[in-house]
Amino acid sequence: MFCVIAFIVLSILGIFSASNRQLAREALDCVLRRVTLRPCTTGFDEKMKAKILGYVITRSEAGARFLNRYFEPLSWAFFFLLIGSAFFAVRGFYLYYTTGSCNGLNQSGFCVFDPTGQNTQFSTVDESCPVVPGGSTTLTLEGIDISGFPKISGASAEPIVFIGSYGCDYSRKAYPMLRRLVQKYGVELIFLYYPVKEHSDYLAKIGYCAYQQDQAKFWNLTDRLFTTEKARLEDEAFITDLLSEVGFNAQSVQFCAKSPQTEWAIKRQLAEVRKTNFYGTPTVFIRGKVFVGPKPYRVYAIALEGLFYWLK
Repeated sequence: MFCVIAFIVLSILGIFSASNRQLAREALDCVLRRVTLRPCTTGFDEKMKAKILGYVITRSEAGARFLNRYFEPLSWAFFFLLIGSAFFAVRGFYLYYTTGSCNGLNQSGFCVFDPTGQNTQFSTVDESCPVVPGGSTTLTLEGIDISGFPKISGASAEPIVFIGSYGCDYSRKAYPMLRRLVQKYGVELIFLYYPVKEHSDYLAKIGYCAYQQDQAKFWNLTDRLFTTEKARLEDEAFITDLLSEVGFNAQSVQFCAKSPQTEWAIKRQLAEVRKTNFYGTPTVFIRGKVFVGPKPYRVYAIALEGLFYWLK
């Protein structure tokens, strides 16, 4: 199997060197003949073996003797290592393409395609610092009453459920991608707001009252809240101006936000969100899969429409 390894290595080196391209052609001929159980007519394997042994013997006679004696078994060992490495490389790329991480859905660990870990970071429920998720086996929508949360109606039988926070940088990355999915595929989106970055549930109350007043304008308000400066999110004067800009009766919404009925409704909604066992934002449920942290658009689209979503 030495010819196989040599062919792969020399093919790569041949990109930069004409002499290596010639050796790669000889290696290919040798591979094709070995596959059909015939010896290499070019003597390529013996020629390369001689070159390797000549290099090793100048540094260690014992090493050269060992290599000469076990050259064929060592070739097979390197062949299997090559196959194994190729398998895990392809697996890692596939997982990265479909989940955003080389290690699998919501798994931590170094990924060469995402060295900074951007796709696996999120804002925790009880802390302000981003951490790396440990899994998603306990995340669930079973037994959760999401009927009272804001939603964009769609044709899909299974909605996208998005748990996010206006002040969370990672939610801010995920939200526009989810809106894009809704617009392109007509899927239903349900938004479960949870204040992991904000200091109070003030915006939850504002959002609740705004949605009760005008559902279409609520989503315009949400678009603005996810793009405005985070420092202004709990500035009541700014929120009042923003409500007016979007087209709400700002005084009516503010009055509603301060009512005891709204306080009770928000406590009930936040309790329902906690039942999902989510541990940070953004958390996105799509067709039975759960994504923690801002994934690339393709990951959400694959979960929604399949691997070849771009053909639809």
